[in-house]
Amino acid sequence: MYCRVRRALMSQTDRGGVRQDEPNEAAEMDGGGSRASPLVHGIGLRLLAAIFMFSTAVTLATTVFELYVDYRGQIQEIRDRFGDVENANLGSLGGAMWSLDTDQLQLQIEGIKRLPDMQYLEVREVGRSLKRRVMVSVGERGVGPVLTQEFPIVYADSKDRSTEQTIGVLYMEATLTGVYNRLVDKAVVILISQGVKTFLVSMFILYIVYRLVTRHLIAIAGYVGRFNLNVTQPLALTRHRPSKEDELDRMVGAFNSMSSGLREAYHQLRDVNAELEEDIAARRKAEEEVTRLNAELEQRVRQRTAELEASNKELDAFTYSVSHDLRAPLRRIEGFGQILDTEYSGSLDERFGHYLTRIRAGARDMAEMIDSFLQLSRSTRSELTVEPINLSDIAHKVASRLREKDPQRSVSIEIAPDLMTKGDRRLMDAVLENLLGNAWKYSRHNKSATISFGTEMAEGRLVYVVRDNGAGFDMNYLDRLFMPFSRLHRAEEFEGTGIGLATVLRILARHGGRIWAEGAIGKGAVFRFTLWEGGVADGKS
Repeated sequence: MYCRVRRALMSQTDRGGVRQDEPNEAAEMDGGGSRASPLVHGIGLRLLAAIFMFSTAVTLATTVFELYVDYRGQIQEIRDRFGDVENANLGSLGGAMWSLDTDQLQLQIEGIKRLPDMQYLEVREVGRSLKRRVMVSVGERGVGPVLTQEFPIVYADSKDRSTEQTIGVLYMEATLTGVYNRLVDKAVVILISQGVKTFLVSMFILYIVYRLVTRHLIAIAGYVGRFNLNVTQPLALTRHRPSKEDELDRMVGAFNSMSSGLREAYHQLRDVNAELEEDIAARRKAEEEVTRLNAELEQRVRQRTAELEASNKELDAFTYSVSHDLRAPLRRIEGFGQILDTEYSGSLDERFGHYLTRIRAGARDMAEMIDSFLQLSRSTRSELTVEPINLSDIAHKVASRLREKDPQRSVSIEIAPDLMTKGDRRLMDAVLENLLGNAWKYSRHNKSATISFGTEMAEGRLVYVVRDNGAGFDMNYLDRLFMPFSRLHRAEEFEGTGIGLATVLRILARHGGRIWAEGAIGKGAVFRFTLWEGGVADGKS
């Protein structure tokens, strides 16, 4: 029968399927793609085994309980039979015993022995000597398991009940072999019937579970095994639609929702990947363009560097020409002018003497301009040696040189102490030389001249300040203040070549700083400058 049911299930498996267009493959394929019957390797066999084992355990328990109850009932029946014998036969046995009618005793106990399960009966007299006692028995005593009972045989005169006396004993012995045999037969019948019933019920449940659940799970597993995000056909079960949604419908709906979400996420991811590929291509193209521009820029830098080196060489040649080729004619002009002034000053009229004086003054001005030009060139092209310096000490040294050069003047110079920074000592000396020198020069017409050098904070940055109360300048011409060879005062009023502030501007630029000025005519001037606004550079540059 199991084989017939299994063949029926296998035929249902062959007829069923995941989809109507693929009826056989999915039902015969498990999740890994191997062909296997659901009754052999699936949950059906485990379900059948579990149902059978549970039913067998319940059957055994109930059978044991029924046998125990039946055993107690049959034992009670034997005891009740003993009581019936007591009630029905003890009186007649007492009369036969009193009259010593052994035949009658034998006849009665043989009749009692015919009762079910009676194995041995014995009637024996009491009160006499052993030789004279009457004893009648029937059956075989003490064979197998037995249940015994003893009743006293009492005789009493029918007229006087007070004369009752025990004249004998009825001994009964019932065998339990029949009880045990009946119990075994009953147990065999129960176990066989319950086993057959359990097997049939298990197979029926297995068939129902397969029809309702297992084959659909196999169908779902086959669909999942062939699942493709590019295919939009949803999962559908081949069965009659139930009146209400059940667990399989909810699982199919949840899977279809999940697959729809996966497809949507897949398409979004595909679009994002396409965009990323476009971005990568654009970035690669941009990187190639940057590489090309960098190569072009490097080429331009090399070209500009070569041009700058050529310009520097030309500037060196020009500087050499200025410092040597121009100085020699000036020295000759100055020399011959001095000779004319010394030897022929008495023979020349006043007009020629004035011309000679102007020639010599022009030669000296030209020499000063050459010196200033060379100083400006050195300030921008010399090597920068950055080290810790004390600007206060440098300012004191510059002030001492100014006092030695012009000792008759009384000027108040205030210098803040310990102004420490980093920079090129020689170039920073030139900066303070020009700034303090200008303050000294342009305050000569003020009898109470005052010059100060200190610091202040502006926008969170340390600013150095040189202040004087001299001639000042017109702010309308501020843009010309730091231009080379540009002067805001007449040469007859204040000497100079107009190169000093241009030199200061270039030196401070090399020190990562800047300079600006404020002033008013007759009210003095204020020069402020900073250092290393972008960070301090150490060493040589």
